[in-house]
Amino acid sequence: MKKIMSFTVAFGLMASLGTAAFADSASTTTSTTTTPVVTTTTTKTVVAPVLDEPLIKANNSVDSPNLPVILTKVTQFYYEPNGKVAGAVAPQVIATTGNRVTDVIGEWVEVYTWLGKSWIHVL
Repeated sequence: MKKIMSFTVAFGLMASLGTAAFADSASTTTSTTTTPVVTTTTTKTVVAPVLDEPLIKANNSVDSPNLPVILTKVTQFYYEPNGKVAGAVAPQVIATTGNRVTDVIGEWVEVYTWLGKSWIHVL
């Protein structure tokens, strides 16, 4: 108990000395300032464009975005075309990456799933 009391007293004494040391002293000062007159001249510089043509031309743009796949029944998806089954998804609209592989039966479409990129076989 004595240690706690002595710590509290010491801490209070340090706090009061700290505030007294950093307190502003009461002083009054008067000052007179004069503002000098400044005259400036401005010149306008016109900078020529670096390129005369636009960076992206009309024929370089993407004409069609990746078409989504509309699933109408529960569909299995695979880690790779003709590979191991990764899982199944319910009927929904799925975004595609644009990668497609054609085989004899149909087409494999790479889609985004919660496991990353996977493949769906579309007939």
